[in-house]
Amino acid sequence: MSDAPLEHPDGLFPPIPANETERLRELESYHILDTLPEQFYEDIVRLAAYICQTPMALVNLIERDRQWSKARLGFTDSEVDRKLAFCSYTINYPDDVFVVPDATCDERFAHNPFVRGDPYIRFYAGAPLVTPNGYALGTVCVVDVRPHQLTPEQIEMLRVLARQVVRQLELRRDVLALEQRLLTNEQEKLSLRAYLLSIEAQLAQAQQQALTDPLTGLLNRRGFEQRLQEEMDRSLRYNVPMALLMVDIDHFKDINDTFGHVAGDEILRMVAQLLRENVRRHDIVARYGGEEFASYLTGYRL
Repeated sequence: MSDAPLEHPDGLFPPIPANETERLRELESYHILDTLPEQFYEDIVRLAAYICQTPMALVNLIERDRQWSKARLGFTDSEVDRKLAFCSYTINYPDDVFVVPDATCDERFAHNPFVRGDPYIRFYAGAPLVTPNGYALGTVCVVDVRPHQLTPEQIEMLRVLARQVVRQLELRRDVLALEQRLLTNEQEKLSLRAYLLSIEAQLAQAQQQALTDPLTGLLNRRGFEQRLQEEMDRSLRYNVPMALLMVDIDHFKDINDTFGHVAGDEILRMVAQLLRENVRRHDIVARYGGEEFASYLTGYRL
């Protein structure tokens, strides 16, 4: 694609860069539009005004339909219509500093409302903000209410300031990208942590189910023997007496045969509840077999 600017469709307004779509995409990638004032950019406009001896200076960015000022000195409005912006011309010439010595004598600007009315612009000079990819995003520009000329040294200093702004934009984008990566990594860590906790909870639940009798809710034989070994070791270590009770429901087969397994299961649940209610909270009760129950009583004394 040619780098020559395309004339605006109605022929009355600033030309549109040939790479406009890519330029706007590049501008958006910096996430700078409509951000709060920053001291770096405020210092840039003060330096530009001082170097060029003008009462006004700006750091401008050209969006699709507007010119937005990241920093400004001598202006109150933070944005203007792109069609009226001098900087809309500057971005079409990324290799040059665009200078208008006297806007009233330039047919492109003589009827501009900012020339014919407040702030009565006469002089303009803008250095384009050109990214490493070659896109002109905006300008560092100086403005005066009187016709003006810049020395070659002043023009070069405008270029230097524009390069500094682009470096700051690049640095800012790199920092934002790093912060986003760190945030993504932190979110991934949190997600992984939540997943691990979920797995641990599932494992704990599975382990608990493996040690629990599903009918009565008591420990099963495996769970009881595991706890029994722990309690026996503790009893021996601290010389604490213990007692082990075994409970067997007599003639349980006859109950199942006569009344059915549903009734038998209910009997087992009732016995389990009675045992649970008649031991201490720290004692252990388990369903040891089909109709067999066991209870380990810690610290028991005859």
